[in-house]
Amino acid sequence: MKLKSFALTSVTFCFTAICGTSAAQAASLTTVLDGVSNIRGISFSPDGSLYATEPGIGGNGNCQPSPSAIFQPLCAGNTGSLVKLSPNGTKTRLLNNFVSLAEQPSGNQGAGIQDLQFDSKGNAYLLTGFAGYPGNRDKETLALGSKYPIPETQLKVFPPSTPDKVLNAPELGKLYKVDLNTGSLNSIFDFGKYEIINNPDGQDVVTNPFDMAINGDTAYVVDGGGNAAYKIKLDGSDAQAIAIPKKTLSASLLPSAPPGQELAPELVEALPGLVEQLPGGKIAVQSVPTGGAIGPDGALYVGEYTGFPYPEDQSRIFRIGDDGKPEVFLDGFTHITDLTFDEEGNLLVLQFSDNSQLEGDLRFLPGSLIKVAPDGTRTTLVAAGEGLESAAGIDIGPDGKIYISKRGVGPELGSVVRVDSSEPVPEPASILGVVTAAGLGAAAKMKRKRKELAKAEIA
Repeated sequence: MKLKSFALTSVTFCFTAICGTSAAQAASLTTVLDGVSNIRGISFSPDGSLYATEPGIGGNGNCQPSPSAIFQPLCAGNTGSLVKLSPNGTKTRLLNNFVSLAEQPSGNQGAGIQDLQFDSKGNAYLLTGFAGYPGNRDKETLALGSKYPIPETQLKVFPPSTPDKVLNAPELGKLYKVDLNTGSLNSIFDFGKYEIINNPDGQDVVTNPFDMAINGDTAYVVDGGGNAAYKIKLDGSDAQAIAIPKKTLSASLLPSAPPGQELAPELVEALPGLVEQLPGGKIAVQSVPTGGAIGPDGALYVGEYTGFPYPEDQSRIFRIGDDGKPEVFLDGFTHITDLTFDEEGNLLVLQFSDNSQLEGDLRFLPGSLIKVAPDGTRTTLVAAGEGLESAAGIDIGPDGKIYISKRGVGPELGSVVRVDSSEPVPEPASILGVVTAAGLGAAAKMKRKRKELAKAEIA
């Protein structure tokens, strides 16, 4: 579908302290699915079934150091699946024993089946992650990678594997059309090979396809490892990669050692591969885009998690319109993992945690859900501490309710909850918030377009 024009003519940075975020009434959450390992994306099929992706817990296969896990090794196994919850409440697993990467022996930080979305005809498309240097995936990509440059810092911190240590995981880092009845996969696009050859952001050669939206005949994929957003025709043609820029911050945000102690040697060694040191006491932090959604104006909106040192209140939301250039739409969030738009044109922003991921157990951090109205008003629908621990994915069901996957780190901890709460009365937004979202408000009066066109037809 051709992207429509957008009325916004200036970019406004809308920090919480400036625009304000009103508090909602205490949310009521109802668990509809649980027992999923390292749960990620969720989506509804045209028949009303809920699907949750289960990246799995890896296994005892070969391992690779992963920037996504601050260079802890992720090891391969066949423990991933796709979990289906039918409208009658029946829970089944599809694509069982799918290849998976995760830390060992904890089984945390899984990478594998990342997202599932449907087009307007009901066809299903599957996205798989990777979370590392794509040359480590298999011998074919290792050979390909030997022909292309790798940044010096990457060679020092996480160099390519040797041929006998590749992960033997050719299914990862790809977009597929999937037959959910037979489990057959038809490969559409290979992010691993594209990253090796093109390296869209010009930084480390890393890929981790994380989230997907479908609109018309096009898939929109955000790659948290490659720091890029992709537009790909569903037949695999016309692929376009758009780099998401780094963010410049004060170097004072880097974690300091306790009195009398130094930073762990492995962290000091890894710093050049995590942040870029700039003059004047500044650092450049990688974006790590993790959530994407199609807005009422037809543009792609991309939320970022932000990389090490995982600062609070520094995550941005970008808008990518017809010109393919990412522009900051909103700022002042923390660890965004997913986005979606509701029927009224409100932007729903899911935060993995309100606190830096360095400040607690990664499995149980205090996540939250924020609604940004078309006039720029921010309202917290589910506050930190109200049950969205380590929130991972969001979707709106056929019933119009918000569904969220949470506890996105750890074996069998993941669940999907439905948000059952009365609509709060938000506080008025400041003029800055109104300016920021003015064009979005006008576009919201058009026919709703959420993450995939199919949902608009069945809601």
